[in-house]
Amino acid sequence: MKNVIGVHFWEKSARICICDDYNIYTDTMELPMSIRNADVLRDEKAFRLSFEKIHAHMQENMGISDFDLVLTVPDDYGLRESMELRELAKSCDMDLLRTYSESMCLAAYVNQEFRVENGVTILSAFVTEDRVGIAGYEMGDIVRCLESVLVTEQTGTRGVLPHIQKAGPELLYRHMPDALFFTGTFNAGMTFEQAATAGLGRSGIDVKMLDAKCVIEGLGFLCGSLEQRPVAGITDFRSIATPYPLAVSVNGEIRIYPKDQECPGEFFGEPDVFPEPADQKPQIALFEERRGKLMKIAGNAPSPDDMDTFRKKEIRTGIHVDRDGTCSVILEATESSRKKYFILGREEEGAASAAKEDSVATFAENILPIIDNLEYAARYAEDETNPYAQGIRQSYQKAVQILEENGVTRITGEGEPFDFNLQNAVAHVVDGDLPENTVKQVMQAGYMYQGKVLRPAQVIVAN
Repeated sequence: MKNVIGVHFWEKSARICICDDYNIYTDTMELPMSIRNADVLRDEKAFRLSFEKIHAHMQENMGISDFDLVLTVPDDYGLRESMELRELAKSCDMDLLRTYSESMCLAAYVNQEFRVENGVTILSAFVTEDRVGIAGYEMGDIVRCLESVLVTEQTGTRGVLPHIQKAGPELLYRHMPDALFFTGTFNAGMTFEQAATAGLGRSGIDVKMLDAKCVIEGLGFLCGSLEQRPVAGITDFRSIATPYPLAVSVNGEIRIYPKDQECPGEFFGEPDVFPEPADQKPQIALFEERRGKLMKIAGNAPSPDDMDTFRKKEIRTGIHVDRDGTCSVILEATESSRKKYFILGREEEGAASAAKEDSVATFAENILPIIDNLEYAARYAEDETNPYAQGIRQSYQKAVQILEENGVTRITGEGEPFDFNLQNAVAHVVDGDLPENTVKQVMQAGYMYQGKVLRPAQVIVAN
């Protein structure tokens, strides 16, 4: 087997790990200036350039020129992103063996370094100013991801604090964790610690912040486990296939499956009668449910002969996910228990749609300060009949119209109940004319796109 190296792109650098039978070695390589602000895992040019430098670094410092790859990815990465990364690695003449979430790497570190007993459960979290990923893990000889609880693309107290305070009791009820371990950036970590202590600490569980380097050390244990190195012990690490609910479509009929299914593994739905294709062209597709919508990520167009076994029969539909992320839809005739596996290829249309959504959201976030300035100037113009004031007002209205035409909507809520998911209370005032917890005034409008809050509204709340 080739050497297996692990890489975590973090804070404008590539953190690298590799192990022999007895030790885990870690190193940090600064990324080239030209790509330091790029999202390396999503930018093809940045990915290629990074691994050109990593190859040179491994050859010069470790004498290793040929290796297989394991990547640490954010907790909100699903099957779509895993498929894209494998294709990108192949285009760079590398084999991507596995992807592990940041919370999984931290949990692996905690399990090995703290020698956690079997049956202990923890919450593991990775926190930055841009995102938070939280997952529950059962520790011991088998480290198993129990559930992924995502709080993504939230910033500071805008989303972290109220979410943890709200979700904390429910997490405790489901998993009864003994501790919460987290890492990430320092400033985001301080905010998260405040939220976690308020939402979880009252129940007596320990809340402990670790250094971010623990993630790459944890990835080293995972790489050692893949290579069956003694340094990794006998621990078996089991992650989930995707943090999102999955759905399968057979000839247009969709069946939903719950999230947090273990990878590798198979899971089936209830029996149903085989659906005939509407146009005699069999179609099988796999979806992830994101932001309340089903996103097609993979598909297969089998021949009629391949499906003939199941026609006019009761079948069960299932999903199989290998450790390397290969997905198959399973059809099983319930009467004969005969199964057939249909390997799925990545759905370009779904990936393109997701890329478009990301670009629209990024554009909207970048232009919001300009729209705020136009709104402020239009609102406080002394002479509304002045042509300049009218031009500013028209420009502001046109900018908002363009956003709305692209699916970006305003968040206000004046006179309505306060909603911490959409609004941020900048002040509280006493007002006997309004019901308690009602938005009295909107200081700055918020914006939402495809169910994602780009920016919460800044409001004054009556109490």
